[in-house]
Amino acid sequence: MMTEQKKQDDVDSKNKKNSYSRRKLGELLIETGLLTVEQLMEALKVQRDSGKRLGAILMDMNFVSEEEIAFALAMQLKIPYIDLHDYPIKDTILESIPREVSNKFTVVAIDLIENILNVAMADPLDLNVIKDLQFITGYNIQPSISTPTHIMNTLQKHYSPEKTIRQVASEFEGDEIMEFLPEESMDEEEEPSAEEFKDSPFVKMVDLIIRNAIKRGASDVHIEAQENQVRVRNRIDGVLQDSIKLPKWTQPIIISRIKVLGGMDISERRLPQDGRIKVRSRNISVDLRVSTLPTYYGEKAVIRILNKEEAFLSLEDLGFSEKNLKSLKTFVKQPQGMILFTGPTGSGKTSSLYACMKEIRSEEVNIISVEDPVEYELPGINQVQINEKVGLTFPFLLRSILRQDPNVIMIGEIRDMETAEIALQASLTGHLVLSTLHTNDAPSAVTRLIDIGMPPYLIASSILGIVAQRLVRKICPDCKEEYVPDPDLLSRISLNSGELPFKFYRGRGCKNCGQLGYKGRTVIEEIMIMGHKIRELIQSNASIDLIREAALATGMATLGVSGLKKVEMGITTLEEVLKAVQQKEELTSICPSCGKAVSLDFRNCPYCKKPLVPSCSTCGRIAQPEWVVCPYCRSELKPT
Repeated sequence: MMTEQKKQDDVDSKNKKNSYSRRKLGELLIETGLLTVEQLMEALKVQRDSGKRLGAILMDMNFVSEEEIAFALAMQLKIPYIDLHDYPIKDTILESIPREVSNKFTVVAIDLIENILNVAMADPLDLNVIKDLQFITGYNIQPSISTPTHIMNTLQKHYSPEKTIRQVASEFEGDEIMEFLPEESMDEEEEPSAEEFKDSPFVKMVDLIIRNAIKRGASDVHIEAQENQVRVRNRIDGVLQDSIKLPKWTQPIIISRIKVLGGMDISERRLPQDGRIKVRSRNISVDLRVSTLPTYYGEKAVIRILNKEEAFLSLEDLGFSEKNLKSLKTFVKQPQGMILFTGPTGSGKTSSLYACMKEIRSEEVNIISVEDPVEYELPGINQVQINEKVGLTFPFLLRSILRQDPNVIMIGEIRDMETAEIALQASLTGHLVLSTLHTNDAPSAVTRLIDIGMPPYLIASSILGIVAQRLVRKICPDCKEEYVPDPDLLSRISLNSGELPFKFYRGRGCKNCGQLGYKGRTVIEEIMIMGHKIRELIQSNASIDLIREAALATGMATLGVSGLKKVEMGITTLEEVLKAVQQKEELTSICPSCGKAVSLDFRNCPYCKKPLVPSCSTCGRIAQPEWVVCPYCRSELKPT
């Protein structure tokens, strides 16, 4: 009898709870005095005809606001109302609920105390959502209430922090308008006045997009046509970041404006086009290289920003180690020979070339460069641009340049056998030649030249040194903090979190770095000096592995070692280094005893002689850490 009575009480309690949780919104608003019975009846009549939610109808009829509905629910349910406008939420807590779930249920996690997750909800009466959140997160859910608009704005701000054109415009209020000068109309008499640029809002839009990118130190601006919008992204420190999203209808107008500035054909939308623009204002003077490409949803434009200030970086500014900087300065002071810079696109090779030319530029030296295209205008240097349409190719220009009495020749890139042969011959006949190749590391440049068709004796006798480099992002100094990297990352350099030979740092994210934790970039490099032993190996057609071993034996530090040194110095993160270098360079370990980087091929550290790989003391074979007995000689293994 008692059992039946208890069951009935449980059912009554459950029904009472469900009745309370399902109380209608209209009743709650009437009880709190925010709505009259007449207004509710009028809204219910509209709901019967339209089928819309009652809350939306009440707001459409201006009877109550979104905030008033949330306040009423908070008071009636005795739960807190959260104003998310400036509410501080940690990223890790917000992301405890997956983005798709937050969007679907209109919820956002705001705080975590022990095992209780505080969640701001648009509808805290929905018990099914609360149960789903408990299952997904593994926490007990404490509901709070906020408006759907505030919740969605918070999610948008966290996951897609792109800015509108209005927000960008507000940052430049009062700034001087920029002048865009097409390359072919640079005469003083034809210069347009600033007044012409103040009329059209689309002219201002292009102005703001470019000014925003320049202010944030972007190297490229991508204006991309998508199905329902135009996305503008800036490449900052080598990484693309969302900047602005614009309505779809603005796309053809913006692209046409960019084409006019770049001297391109605005009526041609089926073929890619290239152009060039100068941007000038009182505080800004940059060159823009423009490229358009027809895509499925319309034309895309990419604007390369060539900031002249970056062209005047010195070798010291690039971030080379003290030892490698000394070697590089020795190279550029030689009267003849070739210096090669290698690496993939975007690894800073051109900046290094310009820094070398700045180092040796003087009134006594005749420097001629052949580029495709000329990226930066350097005073005191004769710069020639490739134009294959009229026959100005690298080989053709190089033959002409040799009759111009040059001391130094800079070749933008060695692409074919003819260019390589002329460049190598020039380096043997009293000229210093600077150029680039696309290879993964310094020793690979030798095999690349051989593959092109160069004889080994010519390579060995002409090249002074080969510099392989990558760019990695630097930790923001304003939000730098110590941390322990992920175990998977540590395992790639044969470490675990229990044996860290030095401190690791990262950027927490702040206003100065755009919440990224990184600000600026630096170079990691390896320099192979063409010594006597390496020249002999090249002439004897030795394999790339033998050349690399000889370079390491003569003091070359690999890209991986250079990157790990930057990590040890607290300049960059382990993630950046492992992302920048190739698999072969990743195979580098850190000795837990002395903290120096060594190859994984080594069984003992060459610096402190401590064993890096566990081995059997009897037979010397490699042993696994968990082995108790050596399976080869049956000797008992001592625990490490």
